[in-house]
Amino acid sequence: MKQAVAIAGAGCVLPSGWGVESFWAAANEGRSAITALNARRFSSERVVAFGQIQDQDHQRSRQDLAQNLQRYCTPAVIWGVSAVRQALEEAGLADEQPNVRFGLYCCQGGYTHPSLDSYAELLLGCRQDGVADMAAFAKRILQDRAQDPFLVLKGLSNCLLGVTSLALKLVGECNAYMQGVAGNLAALREATAALQDGRIDAAIVVGAGSELDALALSGLVQAGVISANGSNALLPFDLRGTGGIAGEGAAALVLRRREDLPAGPQACLADMTAHATLDRLSLPDSPTDLLVCSGTGDAHKDRGLCQTLALARASHITSGLAINGILSAAPSLVDLMLARCALQAQSVPPIGGLQQPVANLPFIQGAPHAASLEHCLVLNRDDNGFSAAYQVFYSAKVTQDCR
Repeated sequence: MKQAVAIAGAGCVLPSGWGVESFWAAANEGRSAITALNARRFSSERVVAFGQIQDQDHQRSRQDLAQNLQRYCTPAVIWGVSAVRQALEEAGLADEQPNVRFGLYCCQGGYTHPSLDSYAELLLGCRQDGVADMAAFAKRILQDRAQDPFLVLKGLSNCLLGVTSLALKLVGECNAYMQGVAGNLAALREATAALQDGRIDAAIVVGAGSELDALALSGLVQAGVISANGSNALLPFDLRGTGGIAGEGAAALVLRRREDLPAGPQACLADMTAHATLDRLSLPDSPTDLLVCSGTGDAHKDRGLCQTLALARASHITSGLAINGILSAAPSLVDLMLARCALQAQSVPPIGGLQQPVANLPFIQGAPHAASLEHCLVLNRDDNGFSAAYQVFYSAKVTQDCR
């Protein structure tokens, strides 16, 4: 029998605020943190809302990272380091632990498009009397090699991993993954396997990224992930829903073997499964107490999604999607964090803004619902259809085989 793996700590920097307590408070209040899109270099009449990190939370996150490392970071990387520090603090691993072997597994988003800010700064720096100085521009590119406008990205794909390692002085097993459901699943699987095989004693799994970029938002519109109809409200599983709204942020989990933790209730990962399409996903044979599912915010798509949700035979269904928007970097990590909070509180938060459900399912509306919760199922789906399911158990001693 493989050893049970527990979520020993969690941290986040999300539009809902800095820290898990802020996220959980927003979830219980059904309060959306989505606001009017506010970007320095672009604006849109069709994409008008965004789940954006507040400046005070960004500045607070910067305090968790040395100034000399910040120059290598996008804002999302800074949030990721802050989320990791929070998770380690809760897990009791914030101080130096010479006898603990760490593993670091990072999912980074927001680096696959060129940086429009970099272009703008370069052009603005090569202006004379309001006119572009093309000679200065050519010198900067060809001689000074300041930046290559065809290659400049917002960050390297392993920047989050590298900066986190340096900031926390981590030495040991590590891996960098893409963003999204697939990236989160791969990171969690590798972290769990490393713990169960005894290669490490504590696993840090972190995802961070931002879609606050004109090219990124355009790509999400073309993929049908977010709406371009001027909508300013994200309403999952509601007949009034007209589409998704993007967001940004970071979330981190610290995983440990259950036997290495003190006695007492713990939320443990019991199984992880995946499939290329949601309706072919392997779901547990028995009913579940709680189902956490992100939804899409599109009424038609969510109605189809409910056909699969019904197969889970859940007593309660909730979603955190309306709080922070669609988080491409850490969707599974945030939903697992929400599930863990619900299990610990023995209470299910409502789905934000839900008034007219698209299906007759046990969605939680209006206010938190007290419940006896032991088994939880988390379902995630990417815009390409790839889906993952996580089973989470909450008890003092878990005997289920953790695959």
